[in-house]
This record gives sequence, structure tokens and C-alpha cells, in this order.
Amino acid sequence: MKARKSRDLIIFLILIPIFLWAAFFVSSRMENKLPAYSVINKSSMGSSVFYETLRQLKLPAERSLKPVIEHDINTIQIAASGGSFNLNSEELKTWLNQGGTLIHLAPESFRVVEFDLKPEIRGKFIIYKYGNGIVVGYDAFQITNKQLMSNTAGAYELLEEIGKQGNKKIYFNESHLYDKPSNKTLWDYVPLWLRFLVFQIILSLAAFFYCKGKRFGKPIALYDEVERTENEYLYSASSLYRQTKAYDLIADIYYSNLLRQLKSNEEEWIEEWERQGLAELNKAKQVYEFMKDTKLKKKNKDYTRIISVIEQLNKVLKKRRDLYWKTLRK
Repeated sequence: MKARKSRDLIIFLILIPIFLWAAFFVSSRMENKLPAYSVINKSSMGSSVFYETLRQLKLPAERSLKPVIEHDINTIQIAASGGSFNLNSEELKTWLNQGGTLIHLAPESFRVVEFDLKPEIRGKFIIYKYGNGIVVGYDAFQITNKQLMSNTAGAYELLEEIGKQGNKKIYFNESHLYDKPSNKTLWDYVPLWLRFLVFQIILSLAAFFYCKGKRFGKPIALYDEVERTENEYLYSASSLYRQTKAYDLIADIYYSNLLRQLKSNEEEWIEEWERQGLAELNKAKQVYEFMKDTKLKKKNKDYTRIISVIEQLNKVLKKRRDLYWKTLRK
């Protein structure tokens, strides 16, 4: 009987990686069906990481499946090459002439513009001013997931250029990437994350029913869940950004968490800190001046130092909070 249980356990352990491998393989094949540079494409040639980063930074960025010309001219349209997109169509020229802003992402060798205008070359950007509007050409590969794994300089460069176009709504326009007719089933329209979730549910159900019918080894005592570390989400997010050396984003996360704990805003939190008589006022002012100064060119070591100071301020708040609860218990 014991030998039978051991054999069942071995078979089950073998089946788990096989099933997971099949799920990942199918998911990978599904991702490869998505167009390159699409913001919902999480494969190497997708732009999902750049898009999600803009969303995390609270920028007004959205994905659109409406043609560029159907959008208001007071928006920034980011369109990647591919599909039926025609940079030289008369409708698009009319939209640009009225004051539209288009950021065209494509390999430089495939960017053919028939505007009869001399472009302005600014670094890696090719800029055409057409009427009251503007076309900014940039290398699409710079914001692909594959490139961002090793180099984020191009993504920062594009983000700065977007900021120069004014405080406008940003649309990643993908209407042209998905306008090819095809005979798709209902399963083809299910999002990738939902498909993968179905695979996980099937695996979990199989494991649940199998384990309910079998008992592997002796029963063990069930202990209480280990208490989670305070601000665990903060350290998890910071660890992800640290992998890409985005120390400025890490500092923003820590700073936002500090303000949230203090229940104040960026302009008044120093006064609130002083009003409550909290310790380390000089360090608080140091953080305030550092985060307020957006013109200063800051290095990674500067961000690392200020993150350490913010951690010290968080400890001051935690100590004050613990003291409050001790007093309340008494």
C-alpha cells in the first residue's frame, strides 16, 4: 500500500511540470499572435511594460482602437508601424494640419514621409511640423519589453519628449494593428491573462480532487499564518524597479508611502511634521528639498541616499504610532 502511494506521488509530481510547460507553451504561442509593439503584447516585441509604467506614474495614458483622425486634436496619439497605418494619408494630414500631435514608432528605415518638408533632427528624434500639428518619429524598438530588460534610456528619452508636447491625454493608438479580417472563435477574443487563469484553475482543481482522494504521508498540524511584514507591497514593488535600476521610481514609491502615512500632501507635509513635533526634522526637510527640486540632475547614488533617509522617517512614524497604541492600552 505504501509503495502504491509513493508511485502515485511520483506520477503526480511528474505531471505537474508537464502541464505547466504545456500551459506556458500555449500562452507563448498566443502571445506571438499579437502584433509587435502592441501594449497588450507581453512578449519580447510587445510594449506592455512601457505602457504599464506610464499608468503606474499616473499619466493619462490609454489604449485606443479608434482611428487617429477620430480623436480630438488636443491629444497625443502614439502609433506604431504595422497593419494598415498610412502616415501619408490625406485624412491624417488634415488632422495634423488642424493641430494634431502624432508620435510615430517605427524602425527608421521603414519611416517614409511624403510631406515635402525638411525634418528637424533632434538626437534620435525626427520631427516634422505640418501646419499646426507635429509628427515625432522614434525607434519603436527602444520601448519593447526586450529592450527594457537591458536598457531603459530610450524609454526615458521618449517619456521626456512626450512631456514636451504639453499636458494632453495620451493614446496608444492600435486601431490599425487589429483591422485585418479573420475567422476568429470566441476563445480567440478571450484576453491572454484570462486564458492562463483557466489553465491554472484546471490544474488547481485536478490537484484538489486528487489530494482529497489521496493522503500523502502523515497528517500535520495546521499553524496560524505568519504575520506579514509591514509595507510588504512597498518592498515588493521596489524590488521590481531595482531590477531595471529605476531608482527614481523607487524613490517616488517610498515618498508617496511617507506622505500617505503622514496623511498630508507634498506642499504641506513639512509643516505637519513640525506641528506634530516629530523627530528628525532636518532629515525631513532634506527629503522635501530633494523631491521638490526637479531641475537638479540626480544620480542613482543620490536616490539611494534619499531612500535611506525616507526609511528613517518611516521608522519615526512607526515609533510614534506604536507609542500611541501603548498609551491607549494603558
